[in-house]
Amino acid sequence: MSNVPLVVKLSVAATESVLMAAGVRDVLIPGTPLPLPGDDKLMLLWSSAMKRKQRIAAPVPPPQAFLAAMLGAFVLLSAAAKLAATFSHFEGTFLRRNLFLVFGCADLAIAALMHHHSAVVLEFTGAGLDNFVLLLMIEGVAFLLDAIFRPRKAKSA
Repeated sequence: MSNVPLVVKLSVAATESVLMAAGVRDVLIPGTPLPLPGDDKLMLLWSSAMKRKQRIAAPVPPPQAFLAAMLGAFVLLSAAAKLAATFSHFEGTFLRRNLFLVFGCADLAIAALMHHHSAVVLEFTGAGLDNFVLLLMIEGVAFLLDAIFRPRKAKSA
């Protein structure tokens, strides 16, 4: 097993479980809400129709389905890389540290982008992005704290 601290493992497992579910959904059945708070409203971002002055989810047109599938594939790639780096074989090299630095910075940047656009998403869909922002911030901080503060020893030749 890896020598990654439990708090990092827990934050990665929780965050990436949610994101992998969303990624699989976006690849296979875009526009279908998951049983997550507000996810049904977030699906309005892919497609919506007006019905009696209310936005409702509509079938996802092929161009948006393609974009959803591509986004889902990249989410799955990112999740798989984070899970592999976190739960792979025990090692104390600097590769994992460098990956954690990249993952942590990326998580915080994506959380900042989501936060920046959250008002538009909330206005359009009625659902906020706060849960995703919080998950990514927790995971990003856990990655960065581990990368910066956990001592590592170089492997002997």
